[in-house]
Amino acid sequence: MHNPKESLFLGVDVGTSSARAAVVDGEGRIKAIASHPLEINHPLTDYYEQSSDNIWEACCMAVQQAVDVSGVDARSIKGIGFDATCSLVALDDQYGPVSVSPSGNPKWNVIMWMDHRAQEEADEMSATGHSVLKRTGGKISPEMSAAKILWLYRKLPEAYQSAQLLLELPDFLTLKATSYSTRGLNSLSCKWTYESGKGWSTDFWTALGMRDVVQDGFKRFGGQQVVKAGEPIGRGLTEQAAKELGLGGAEGAKVGGAVIDAYAGALGTIGAESSPGTGLSLEHVQNRMAVICGTSSCHIALSPHQAFVSGVWGPYADILLPDFHIAEGGQSITGALLHHLITTHPAYTTAQKAAQAGSLSIYSYLNALIARESERLRLPFWALLTQNIHITPDFHGNRSPLADPHIKGAMLGCDLDTSETNLIKCYYAGVLSLCYGTRMIIDALKKGGYNLNTLFLSGGLTQNELFVQSLADCCGCRTIIPEERDAVLVGAAVIGATASEWGKHNEREVLWKWMKKMGRVGKVVEPCVGEERIFHDKKYNVFVRLYQVQREVRDVMSEFIQ
Repeated sequence: MHNPKESLFLGVDVGTSSARAAVVDGEGRIKAIASHPLEINHPLTDYYEQSSDNIWEACCMAVQQAVDVSGVDARSIKGIGFDATCSLVALDDQYGPVSVSPSGNPKWNVIMWMDHRAQEEADEMSATGHSVLKRTGGKISPEMSAAKILWLYRKLPEAYQSAQLLLELPDFLTLKATSYSTRGLNSLSCKWTYESGKGWSTDFWTALGMRDVVQDGFKRFGGQQVVKAGEPIGRGLTEQAAKELGLGGAEGAKVGGAVIDAYAGALGTIGAESSPGTGLSLEHVQNRMAVICGTSSCHIALSPHQAFVSGVWGPYADILLPDFHIAEGGQSITGALLHHLITTHPAYTTAQKAAQAGSLSIYSYLNALIARESERLRLPFWALLTQNIHITPDFHGNRSPLADPHIKGAMLGCDLDTSETNLIKCYYAGVLSLCYGTRMIIDALKKGGYNLNTLFLSGGLTQNELFVQSLADCCGCRTIIPEERDAVLVGAAVIGATASEWGKHNEREVLWKWMKKMGRVGKVVEPCVGEERIFHDKKYNVFVRLYQVQREVRDVMSEFIQ
């Protein structure tokens, strides 16, 4: 039974396909969780759109259900944290939706993170060679809001003029909760070319022809009101928002500065003690990387020192822990890649029926087949099944460390086998390709001065034991799974907890306090050794060579590319 005097926190996470909410106690334990699906519009190739009204309604439904299931009094909720995908929201001067869609339908006013319509604009921005590119790995990605804004300005000028406020999705959520259009330093730095301590680069945006936004003091981008992660916004939760969220009695609850969903995963994991009683200090953070792996994958490393790494986003100052710099690597698709590989295989239908008959997920079924086949062949380790199949996972371009959105996925070792045995080999090779992609990011960070030896995982792929063990084996790192698998929601709750105590300690101490208190280790996975380690080193070398070959092929054929 809930103690009415206990302080609770609410974490709200907006992912690609659903909005989720959790009631979390001060020890990081989730009391109740609920989710509600989101609508996605896919009008053209590379175009992915959503509705901010639909997103807010889904948040309200999820929060209401989570609070109802928990049985807690809403008045016990002292802080609320939001996180969301890095998607661009267009609003008019009354905060109503403005269409960003070729259809002109105002419902679709969000350009999703995975949308690549702004590739031309991203290439143009990258070609400027401007100093802001130092913090974006040398290039602007079409997944960044900066490129999407330039696309809107160029391709839909009437919509751009109507969009009096352009926000990152996490900041839209805090706007709805507080009525303040305050911007979060986290998303501004990562996706908008904003720099902590310096602000906007006026000459960069002027060079792109967007003099109006510069002359207006970037009011269209939310102006200059910027808060750090967990810093309280406005007067807290408004009466209207409390009513919509089903939080009657929680009016005035602190709402903290929001973050991109991957960073919520970092907040919910990297403060955990990997061994109880070790007296974790901030210095330990330098050896840790948060890996948030779901539809896409983000890799977040912290350092007190500024280090530029080619192809890796950052370093961003103060966007998570104050006085720390963040480097962010990423893969544009992870869970989505595995789904694509298995569902397009001829044996998928047979495997799916067998999985359903055994009340298993398709991944649990395939993992069991891998174990069975390895035992039948008396293999010393499972990964030998993939000895002759090699995959690069960049079916949606490479975010890091190559920073090449034009590169594609590759598969070596195809044959005419349509059996389930071939399916598990392709699936397993796909898992390993994602893990080698993470190793490539880690290698780039190490060359840049980062000393990483421990991975902290969150996201949907933590449910896949094959993926978790493979990540440890491929990267040679101790890999830690949180006690609460929904660590992104715990991280969102950390924001709410931080907001509830902001001002009682210095800002770094209060955020770190809640990261340590609410981050909880569930399982520690050690990497392989011996012959298996040698196998992964060799397979990784093949992985890297496949990129070299693909670039050579692209150069050979370049004169025919339109």
